[in-house]
Amino acid sequence: MPHSGPRAAAYALAWVFALALAVDLLWMPVQVGDSLGEILAARSSSSIWTSFTGSFGSEAYLRPLRIAQIKGLFDLALGSHYWLVYRGFHALLIVAALLLFVRALRVSTVTDLAAAACALVVLVGLHTFRGVVQEAFPINHFLEMVVLCLIALNLTQARPSVWVDVGAVFTFVAAALTLESGLLVWVVAVAAWVVGWRGVSARGLAAMTVLVIGYAYVRFVLLSTGVPALSERSSGYLLEMLDPQELQRRFGSQPIRFYAYNVAASVSSVLFTEPQDGVFETVYSWLHRQPMWRVALPVATSVLTTGLLLWSAARRLRHTRMFDDGARTMVVSAAVLAANATLSFAYTKDEIMSVAGAFYALAAYAAVRDAVSRGASLRPAPSMVCALLLCALATGWSIRAVGVHYVLRSQAVKHQIDWVELPERWKRDGNWPSDPAEQQLILLLRDDAIASTLPNTRLGRPEWPDRLWLE
Repeated sequence: MPHSGPRAAAYALAWVFALALAVDLLWMPVQVGDSLGEILAARSSSSIWTSFTGSFGSEAYLRPLRIAQIKGLFDLALGSHYWLVYRGFHALLIVAALLLFVRALRVSTVTDLAAAACALVVLVGLHTFRGVVQEAFPINHFLEMVVLCLIALNLTQARPSVWVDVGAVFTFVAAALTLESGLLVWVVAVAAWVVGWRGVSARGLAAMTVLVIGYAYVRFVLLSTGVPALSERSSGYLLEMLDPQELQRRFGSQPIRFYAYNVAASVSSVLFTEPQDGVFETVYSWLHRQPMWRVALPVATSVLTTGLLLWSAARRLRHTRMFDDGARTMVVSAAVLAANATLSFAYTKDEIMSVAGAFYALAAYAAVRDAVSRGASLRPAPSMVCALLLCALATGWSIRAVGVHYVLRSQAVKHQIDWVELPERWKRDGNWPSDPAEQQLILLLRDDAIASTLPNTRLGRPEWPDRLWLE
């Protein structure tokens, strides 16, 4: 099969990345945080259908499949294998995301393979990706959105057929009924169709558009489901985190100003790694004379990568004949970034931008491939400078990607300690349930967490990893 060598190598590299992350996840206990409450709610639900229909009363969200999935996995655990089912599903999603990512690159040459390797470390190293492996709910639904949007992209690149259209429609329904960012599946399909990827036909796109209109009608008219209010949660703004009371005091009469900041901050976060969760950490660290390595390296690598993207885009605009798959990827990625940021208007959170982050890495693949191809045609001195810059960029992103593993190992120990302390803390605070079945479930989850043999990252380690990777 032509070009099978570089393509197979790209998939092999994706498997290495995916399995390494999967192992980290399978070492991590189910978190106490938001996970335990969701699992207890799933236990009290009589069926998956009850969980699905019961979520329609929410005032700010329409996420029936999110609750139904948690209940479905709870039942699949058969009363004892909760850690295996929830963490196993998380690991499978990671594997699916990275394989779908590489498939969308359509690697065919050695140059493509080199660019794909760089794109993978960009994907894993992004702060938006960190959220999809450490976010605290039983199922990481932000990672699901990444997977479903990558499925949609791969469908648009496929050979047109009625089954591709059916797959795109079902992908949209599953995504939209899980999280609001599931609407990005439709954005991916529309943007891909506009640039010439028409695996999803006009008929399939029309069906998806009808579903978008139906979603809006059901949510905002039939169910009168609103949007998240300022009083719901804390959010970052410039150099500080503001609690709900302060948000209402500052922006209650003019929320548009706060919403505009959130959209702009979300775009900037993907392109430059600042702000994170709405807070400009680099500026804050500099003003307060805090160590800069943890914030400086991510910003530097993102600025250089975004600069490379702008160079590649400008070069393609000057040469219209260069509107190839790389240009198509950049246009689709820009559309996803704009739409994802718009959906983040209510509050800023890195995980919400995880889909845009994945598509940013896709665009980086196209830009790096352009730079490698262009550098090979330059005179020796400029070619050497180009190679050194690309090596420095890849090294910086690789350091960021390695940090994800360190963070997950550190967090696994933290979760284990949380489970050790949980019963006494809940009893002291009056939160310990009176239902014997709930007590038994909590103690089972606790036993699973404590039984995990974890490397203790808190003893006998140097300080520099914390300064470089931990918050």
